[in-house]
Amino acid sequence: MASILKDIINQVKVPEEHDLFDKKIDVNGKTNGLLSNLDDDTDTLGNFRVKVFGVGGAGCNVIDYMISARSWPENVNLYALNTDFKALKRIQGLTNVYLLGKKTLRGAGSGGDPLIGKASVDEATNDIRSVLENTDILFLVAGLGKGTGSGASPEIAKIANQLGILTIAIVNFPSVNAEGHNVYENALNSFDVLKDEVDSITKISNDRIINNDKSISFVNAFEKANIEVSSVVSDIVDMVDSASNMNLDFSDVRNFFKAHKTFMAGTFELKTEYSHKALDEAIKRSMKASFTDVNIKTGNIKILMNLRISTKVPSSVTNDIRNIFKDVTKDNSLTLVHGIDYVTDESFDGLKASYLVSASDEVLPIEEAPAINFGETVEDKNFNQTSANEDFINFTEYKTVDSDYKTGGVKRETIKFETEEILTDGERFNSREVNKLMTKAINSVMNNNYDSSDMPHKVTSKLH
Repeated sequence: MASILKDIINQVKVPEEHDLFDKKIDVNGKTNGLLSNLDDDTDTLGNFRVKVFGVGGAGCNVIDYMISARSWPENVNLYALNTDFKALKRIQGLTNVYLLGKKTLRGAGSGGDPLIGKASVDEATNDIRSVLENTDILFLVAGLGKGTGSGASPEIAKIANQLGILTIAIVNFPSVNAEGHNVYENALNSFDVLKDEVDSITKISNDRIINNDKSISFVNAFEKANIEVSSVVSDIVDMVDSASNMNLDFSDVRNFFKAHKTFMAGTFELKTEYSHKALDEAIKRSMKASFTDVNIKTGNIKILMNLRISTKVPSSVTNDIRNIFKDVTKDNSLTLVHGIDYVTDESFDGLKASYLVSASDEVLPIEEAPAINFGETVEDKNFNQTSANEDFINFTEYKTVDSDYKTGGVKRETIKFETEEILTDGERFNSREVNKLMTKAINSVMNNNYDSSDMPHKVTSKLH
């Protein structure tokens, strides 16, 4: 009898664990297939690999700050790359440090020469490519104007571009008054080169930081720049990584940065009042206070926003926010994609938002382009980059130069370049081209080898 029972038991098929998972029994007793392929891959699915490269002195300072700024997720790795060995040694607690140009420069630095910074990547190409393989997002963090950040960053971006990595550059611009117009001109040129190699780029202006607080020391200004860069990276990482009630996913982030070449970042929060007026004031205040910028009058505006909302906040705020951004940008067709995290923790009260704004690089129609503003001295008028954007439309670059060449005297003047086109003798130039032409003419005059034959008449006439 026992042997018969044993034979019967052996003939009964015991379902495997995955069989039980793949089947369910409905209320009628019928077995239906349950479609699922979430098995051993759950630890890697949705976990996007992010790398942050701090390049050069300023970039490495940002990495040094980021190490202690917060606890970074496991999928985020920080790297410091520099040609200066002593600067790399100052970074504490980071194993991902790399000496660029080790064989040729031997840790001596680039001497402020972008060409040396560019060449320093040659012997590191294979190592950088190996580290970047299987990366989803690369943040390139650098200061422009000197050697390593200006020269090496575009070369690293080229490698990332070849690997199909979403590459975002966050760069620090030098202060014109503090570091001189030669360094600033290097920064402008490097910005153009780097912008061509990345998916999107934003700049954090030291002059804007200083102008927002006239009493700030240079050390604190640099620290503010480090904080701003870290915050931008942190906000984007959280957009991708956070699982909330309404998610922003990697595709949302990728589509945003693939759409336009330039973007700005900002944050705002409210704790008690959530009216349209309160939101309007908070958003405009945050845009005015941002150290990053973008021309938001070009149309085709795209906004990516992450919202943390307490249970006290009315649902109307999302619609109000969209309408406020439409009014600020004068773009009724703007695209705003947002994620929402409803916070039930009573310790969190109010609304907190981090957002990114991108716009096309298209210049405005020629009839809207203002003339270049010459002859206003720094002593006569205190230019403030934020005041140039009271209506949040045109962000402006300023460049301080030495003038009054005819008499041989020197007077500090500020030339104002709007981000628009200028027409001279039938030739069309954008602001950056005029900037370069002016710099060439100014340097030629100062070196006593000025030749007006290769300059547009209306531009050269301003120099006489």
